[in-house]
Amino acid sequence: MEITRRQFLVISGAVGAGLALSSLGVDMSPTRAYADDIRISKLKSAKTSTTICPYCAVGCGLICSTDTSEG
Repeated sequence: MEITRRQFLVISGAVGAGLALSSLGVDMSPTRAYADDIRISKLKSAKTSTTICPYCAVGCGLICSTDTSEG
């Protein structure tokens, strides 16, 4: 069977989309629950401040949270 370049790209895209949509059968709910618990406890003692990202010429604005209990 001879596959053209276009057919290869279509098949690769379909396989990639299928894998991305299926999440490979990994259950992330315990990890999300743990992350939400950490986020809630950290936000209680966090101070927010604004800054500018220095990594490129665009200068994206960021909102940073600093933990005031641990510095």
